[in-house]
Amino acid sequence: MSHAEEDWTQLRSWGRLVERVEQLVGEGGFGAIGLQTLSRFRSPVILRGNARPNAPACDQDLFLVASLTKPVVAAATMTLVEAGVISLNQRVSEILPEWNRGERRRITMRQLLCHASGLPDQLPNNVELRNQQAPLDEFYRLTTEVPLDYSPGKGSRYQSMGYLTLGKLIEHLSGESLPAFVHRTIFEPLKMRNSYLGATGPHRSSVLNRVVDVQLPREQDGCTGHWNSDYWRSLGAPWGGMLSTPADVLTFCREMLACYHGAGTLLTAASVREMCAPQLEWYEEMPKRERRFRSWGLGWRHNWKTHAETFGDCLPPLTVGHWGATGCLMWIDMEAETAAVICSTVPSGESRSQLVRLSNLLHTTIQEFAMRTDLRSQA
Repeated sequence: MSHAEEDWTQLRSWGRLVERVEQLVGEGGFGAIGLQTLSRFRSPVILRGNARPNAPACDQDLFLVASLTKPVVAAATMTLVEAGVISLNQRVSEILPEWNRGERRRITMRQLLCHASGLPDQLPNNVELRNQQAPLDEFYRLTTEVPLDYSPGKGSRYQSMGYLTLGKLIEHLSGESLPAFVHRTIFEPLKMRNSYLGATGPHRSSVLNRVVDVQLPREQDGCTGHWNSDYWRSLGAPWGGMLSTPADVLTFCREMLACYHGAGTLLTAASVREMCAPQLEWYEEMPKRERRFRSWGLGWRHNWKTHAETFGDCLPPLTVGHWGATGCLMWIDMEAETAAVICSTVPSGESRSQLVRLSNLLHTTIQEFAMRTDLRSQA
């Protein structure tokens, strides 16, 4: 154990955090919880914790992190923006001709990234497609035909199918599959060796064996394409198919922090600052509710303070992060240079209150550690 890790264990908030995690995995029905917290990206101090009931904690456990996938796909998209391959206000229809009809011809890259395209979250026959083990190409074909929920740029509603479209754009422009592109541009340079956009290739079986099961929600009762199925874990859905560890997810968060402050290698500071900036305020016909209280960056959501799925009660409103429906959460406070990742196995619809309280404890621990470090440096 390093000196820094010893310091974590001496904090009162750390003791409360350990007690809460043990309670959740012992009596609260959580099959596994993994935690990672970062303070100061340049000389990082990292808090780690994994827990599973009646089994040793394992840093190699893979979690289906669901929509934590979206900021990763957004970062991959921004590598193409930086390379001059696409621009954010460019229309999708300029690249993919199947979008060149009706109002959908006006959908832009920026609108896909900030959930303002008018596309739905899921297709009406989503469950049927999963039961049929449909390929992503079939999901995409139907996405090009599904009616828009509203005119592009005139509203903002969560749209997973927008990220499916981004995935198709990346494949078309790069000539690679999306998993291969994300591996080459994100996972490999960041040494995220335990991250996969779908379990594929020669090591598929060994990867699948490492994924911890999620407690399935009621709407997936009787669905053969559920979260724990080999089909779903292998599909590589651009909106929610990433398999990863809390440590790897924190590595991604740390890189975003470093890039934001001009010390990263993946993207420029300008790109990451644009990803973190409120986007909906630039749409003239955007309703006030979405523009002011339901703010989005590019791939990142801001901390909706009064929403049930806030990132943390005392985190600033422009903290960026994302929830995953499988019971995962990550957030980054760019100005305070802190980040946190929580991966669990109870869907967020049933566990959000417990996970927000865990996030509060993580934030408190970071604050307590920073205060102790500052006092020590002044002594």
